[in-house]
Amino acid sequence: MTRSDQTPEFPLPMGGGGYPPYIGDGGLTHKADATASANDRRNIYLTGFSGTGKSHSGRIAAEKLGMKFVDTDELIEQKSGKPIPEIFEEDGEAKFRDIESATLAEAAASVNTVISTGGGMPMRPENRELMSRTGLVIRLKASPESINMRLTRSEGARGRTLRPLLGGDAPVEKIRRLLADREEAYSAAHITIDTENKIPRDVANEIIQAWRDITGGG
Repeated sequence: MTRSDQTPEFPLPMGGGGYPPYIGDGGLTHKADATASANDRRNIYLTGFSGTGKSHSGRIAAEKLGMKFVDTDELIEQKSGKPIPEIFEEDGEAKFRDIESATLAEAAASVNTVISTGGGMPMRPENRELMSRTGLVIRLKASPESINMRLTRSEGARGRTLRPLLGGDAPVEKIRRLLADREEAYSAAHITIDTENKIPRDVANEIIQAWRDITGGG
């Protein structure tokens, strides 16, 4: 698990005098927004490419932390009444991204929620800013080869097509190109967790530990 050099600007538990505490971790200091109120919203946002374990690990982490769980892709499909590939086909990617941003804004209004985001969610600067301002952003990552294997296996089991931008299969080179295109946006996360060769429960435990390190929770 690695931490970015960015300062997470989200509310933390109040320290003495009503001000957020400074929490040191391995020489890196996490500084809360000095204007944050104890009543401000606090969430965990999981970002990263499809197949990195956001939904599965996020559900486990949410259950263990006693938090709610939201998958923005699932929320989009529920509200639209059709699967995401169909939205891409009928309305286009630009329309989908607008729906995605609106869904994030709705999810961000939650309190103490683990939010699994779509793979392209961080590409819009306004989405990155909203997540960074209202919670802890954790990126999950894996190699293109592992992502390809996981997507092929999971989509086959669910009897549905792969992600729209990947087409009918998940070639490693296409995944590699998309990862490269999204690297700058993904790297804006406060913390990165490598999910390579890890089961979802282990990844969930790292998410939980990252949250507790930041919030000072036990």
